[in-house]
Amino acid sequence: MRDYSKTSKNYQDFNQELHSLTKNSFDFIQKNIIRFTKSKDKTQNLLSFISKKDLTFKQNHYLTDNVLKNVSGCGSWLEFRHYYKQDKTKLHNANFCKKDKLCPACAMRRASKQVKKVFDYLNFNQDLREKNWYYIVLPVKHNSNEDFLTVYNRARSGLDTIRQAIRDNNRGKGKKSFFSQFDGLFYSFEVTKTSNGWNVHINILACTDSNITGIYKMGKTLVHDDIMRDWKKYTDNDSFIHSINRIDTSTDESMIKNLLEVFKYSLKFQSLKNEDLLEVYRHTYRKRLLGAFGCLYGIKVEDVDLSGDDVLDDKFLEIIFRYDFKNKNYFEYSRKNIVLPPASKIDHKEKVYLKPQKKKKPLKTPVFIYDKYNNLVSKYDIINLKNFSDFDIFRIMPQNILSKIKQVT
Repeated sequence: MRDYSKTSKNYQDFNQELHSLTKNSFDFIQKNIIRFTKSKDKTQNLLSFISKKDLTFKQNHYLTDNVLKNVSGCGSWLEFRHYYKQDKTKLHNANFCKKDKLCPACAMRRASKQVKKVFDYLNFNQDLREKNWYYIVLPVKHNSNEDFLTVYNRARSGLDTIRQAIRDNNRGKGKKSFFSQFDGLFYSFEVTKTSNGWNVHINILACTDSNITGIYKMGKTLVHDDIMRDWKKYTDNDSFIHSINRIDTSTDESMIKNLLEVFKYSLKFQSLKNEDLLEVYRHTYRKRLLGAFGCLYGIKVEDVDLSGDDVLDDKFLEIIFRYDFKNKNYFEYSRKNIVLPPASKIDHKEKVYLKPQKKKKPLKTPVFIYDKYNNLVSKYDIINLKNFSDFDIFRIMPQNILSKIKQVT
């Protein structure tokens, strides 16, 4: 962990009483804690399922002991930063396993990073933002007797044909198809499984200078005859179901909403059984389930850093949570004010060696947590009563519980 001690020339403590969190910041942290808790429950259940398998399964090249260890420890600590001048809170860092095909937390983190990367790129390149954008969904025909690989290869083959159609159009070759009019597109595979078997469909966000006409409503879905014709041909006269919607890019909210539809995590973790999730992971090992081509290829949407967020200010409140594997929940591990000097003043080459300092015995404050019916839920110790903040008060409801707190040494 970085050195924030007073003797460090790179960092220094902000020696004030700890800043309190606002309700918005508290809600943000709570929302993330709930998400990570659900993710830990899912991954621990998956690891328990894997442990019952034989050793040859565990030692497979795509599911090594090292991979299982990283997935198990993923999200065991979370570092939040509350920038109190701007009243913004971010999940700055965590020990992510980066196995987004096995871990829901990494899948969510990667999706949010990809949306931000693409959104910033489009805002920087207004020519792309001002093009006509369309959101297209392309399912492939399937039944309960087909395995995942058969359905996935059918969808992959159709996407490859669309890619080739765009290339041929740019080179002035081949026959015109509906998709050849697009300058570029983002795509992602989405995988679910129901009683009707494996459902694999492709989400596409495409841009073009032309205004597409001929879109009409069939039932509750907007469709186009040319997509129906081409998609059926690209999937060996097999699939024709689809939908197409024009996107309003004039507002940031609309753009972000549709980017989320494409870059949301590909696997429906909560709906897939453990054996189904492992089957998808095995057949898509080291294969991309999302990407871009055409004029959007250079964005490299698959290449994002899961850890680290933008630094909004030089002063922030650092809050670290740790995961308790025994009780299967998160608890607040530490909290401190931090001041980071300008990046130009940080001497990255200097090494700081600190002598271990004896810690003073802290004051312990027993805290009783009650639910809305005033029933005792849990009891734990908070270090240093004067550091009590809005964050703690929100957790202790009703507020008359503060009268029951007694400081002891």
